[in-house]
Amino acid sequence: YITMSIQYKVVRYELNGNPPDEYIVGFHMENSDNGKMAYLDAKLPLESGNGKTQSEICNLAFSGAYDRITGISGDLDSVPTVVGAQYIPNM
Repeated sequence: YITMSIQYKVVRYELNGNPPDEYIVGFHMENSDNGKMAYLDAKLPLESGNGKTQSEICNLAFSGAYDRITGISGDLDSVPTVVGAQYIPNM
């Protein structure tokens, strides 16, 4: 059984459209065990953010994209890899 240490960071937060009709919240994901990274833009309708704080809007965007986020997070699993590891020839 492999556990993952995925870190999530909001790296984009903006209104989209003219006039604005949605929020776009970009999440950077990194597995701190193996350094694998990914990015996902999550969209939230503007009306869903009415009266909400930025943090609440980020939580709603994350929840709305949860299936896609967990799929991407699964791709960042901790399968052992030689890529990026120090190599010492055994001759």
